[in-house]
Amino acid sequence: MKQTNRRSFLQVTGAAMAFPYVGKVLGANEKLNIGVVGVAGRGGSNLRGVAAVKESHIAALCDVDLKNLIAAGKQYPDAKRFRDFRRMLDQKDLDAVVCSTPDHTHAIVGVSALKSGRHLYCEKPLAHTVTEVRALTEAAAKHKRVTQMGNQIHSGSNYRRVVEVVQSGAIGGVHEVHVWAGAQYGNIGLSETDAPIPKDLDYDLWLGPLAYRPFRKEYAPFHWRHFWEFGGGTLSDFWCHYADLAHWALDLKHPLTIHSQVGKARPERVTESMRVEYTYPARGNQPPVKLVWYQGRERPEILTEAQRKQWKSGVMFVGEKGKLFSNYGSHRLMPEDQFKGFQPPPKSIPESIGHHAEWVKASREGGRCGSDFSYAGPLSECPLLGIVSHRLGNVKLDWDWKAMKVKGAPDADRLIRHQYRAGWAL
Repeated sequence: MKQTNRRSFLQVTGAAMAFPYVGKVLGANEKLNIGVVGVAGRGGSNLRGVAAVKESHIAALCDVDLKNLIAAGKQYPDAKRFRDFRRMLDQKDLDAVVCSTPDHTHAIVGVSALKSGRHLYCEKPLAHTVTEVRALTEAAAKHKRVTQMGNQIHSGSNYRRVVEVVQSGAIGGVHEVHVWAGAQYGNIGLSETDAPIPKDLDYDLWLGPLAYRPFRKEYAPFHWRHFWEFGGGTLSDFWCHYADLAHWALDLKHPLTIHSQVGKARPERVTESMRVEYTYPARGNQPPVKLVWYQGRERPEILTEAQRKQWKSGVMFVGEKGKLFSNYGSHRLMPEDQFKGFQPPPKSIPESIGHHAEWVKASREGGRCGSDFSYAGPLSECPLLGIVSHRLGNVKLDWDWKAMKVKGAPDADRLIRHQYRAGWAL
């Protein structure tokens, strides 16, 4: 657990890839050996989630914060411990990796794990820039690894029932969706830069591929989501939970246009209130869709006062025959009089065995997960594009998803494409 100095930190990138692990078929009694990167907070929840699956074994723990690593080590005493994820990937017996680091290091951890032959569970959103997300999506396909993004609500029963109702045609063709989240980021002050770095935190490793910046006490361990450089506030944190439902039910992938319409971006802290409009093309016999995202003080204007109070966060499908409201755990068809006595369609989407359990099972036995990167990749690109539109001054983006370019706006590239310091590459 010796702390890596800056020189070796910059020199060893890619070293773990020199002798890539070759995935093996596990026997019926063999457990999946898992290495977990990020073991506190959300990472702690994921650690407990995979450890609870009886076919799994926590073989390695990795965290840039020594106190977190020591605490987790007490719970899993036979797991090897690392500060640097690249050293963890040198451990030959690892079959799979869980990545629960801040957004700005998802891609560098995840792509390295996939290239080394490990299966990957990665927190949402998949990465911090569009090009990073695409790199993860392509690496998963190229190396044929089992993947799952950490939007756990995707495995809940309520979302399955909503998808069945929408796809049954009960509310008719859906041409409009409204998605809103009540959480707020950006409402945080700023202390002085060059604050004392906590003695247990390897700040250089925490920054990973980003250019060095003086430490603020707000950055780590949790408040990084309040800053553009490390996260993307409410939009990037909650899109993959709530807009997931619209993407799934309506088979949405890549938007044609993205237009942030509210708020002015600050240089460092994320924006509290935003409204972003997305347009998606027709899909087969399904009509084009307008999806509008709201956060902070913003809410859909068509909500009644009673609906605003009841649905603090949620999704509203607007169909030709009616509306469907949903949050994580419940849904309702509107207007209620019209749907009185409504009989839901037969269940066609099997219940999940659990978000973490899905991934462990598929990694051991083959198969795919409900939120694998072929699905989660396009989903994760959308909030990042909304942030690009907003940070460029609420500019409407005409998106060429194959080329990863905004038509007629080359200056957007600086926010779409990742930029790493010397010694780091995907």
